[in-house]
Amino acid sequence: MRKGYSKKRLLISLIPLVLFFIIAAGAYQQDKTGKKDIKVSNDTLNKKNPVKEDKNGIVEKETPAEEEETGPADTVKIGGYLFSVYDLDFPGNKINADLYLWYNAKKDSLDLLQNLEVINSTELNKSYEMNEKRGDITYNSVRLNAKIKQEWNVSDFPFDEQNIEIQIEDFDKDNSKLVFIADTLASKIDKQVHIEGWKIKNFGIKIDDHTYETNYGDPDIPLTEYSAYSRATIYFTIEREGNGLFFKLFVGLFISVLISLLTFFINPLDLDPRFGLSVGAIFAAIASQYVITSTLPQNAGLTLVDILHDISFIYIFLCILVSTISLHFIKTGKEVQSQKLDRISFFTFAISYIILIIYFVGRAI
Repeated sequence: MRKGYSKKRLLISLIPLVLFFIIAAGAYQQDKTGKKDIKVSNDTLNKKNPVKEDKNGIVEKETPAEEEETGPADTVKIGGYLFSVYDLDFPGNKINADLYLWYNAKKDSLDLLQNLEVINSTELNKSYEMNEKRGDITYNSVRLNAKIKQEWNVSDFPFDEQNIEIQIEDFDKDNSKLVFIADTLASKIDKQVHIEGWKIKNFGIKIDDHTYETNYGDPDIPLTEYSAYSRATIYFTIEREGNGLFFKLFVGLFISVLISLLTFFINPLDLDPRFGLSVGAIFAAIASQYVITSTLPQNAGLTLVDILHDISFIYIFLCILVSTISLHFIKTGKEVQSQKLDRISFFTFAISYIILIIYFVGRAI
């Protein structure tokens, strides 16, 4: 009995020793894990801020590329003076412009004149380039002769207005490196600029950003990473003085319709003048449309020129149709009905034709 009791006391006395070993093992494991975490944190810190030794063994911290301070974009004031506009080419969709362009920048190493690009030009000639230091400002100026691509809007020809733009960028620096601001006070159009048959108005200069949605096929640039460039646009509007031109172009067309209407006063039995005049009027209207459209650019939409000629074609055809019906009345002994039809048709067609012409011309004006 005493022996069993002694064993029991021995086991009980070992319990604190076992607990001690368990606690000691746990503390050791925690200390090991803590050191590991510290090591990982230090490794991570070193990766974010790598260090290097110079040739003297001095340790220097390297700044990663993504944390390098690039600084704000360079700001450049840009302006222009337009002194000539000429050679409006409607079939070729072009116009020529001469202007002086200038930059005011704080840096003299931007190569602004070398990187100058007129985005919407097909030909560009530069002359009289100047690059001078004026106090804290670097002044650059150049004379430009540019042949500008122009999408002419001839929907309301000859009462049309055209918005002309000269778009300028620096092809070497996007808007993270260079930003234009407009010199609106000094930018002007010369008072002697004149285009025969046109009135010039709404001259100005504006700045915006243009994004090119492409990586230009560069494998090092993601497809979704686009570049944007600061763009300066010198703009103005030309308004055609089209009242005299309108009558000059369309008087032949209106006379063709009038001749066709006059056939209602000719006896339907006189076939040659009654039908011949209307057929001749159709050919005259076709020739008028060909001559006018040959001076204009291709246009998929319906223009005022197309509308007026189409209306004229319809009315000339209606005159021929009524003449045919009137001839039928004569041959069937219904002379009274024939005369009544001719008289009503003349006044109805003449009034309705004039109303339609006035409506569409008034809408274009």
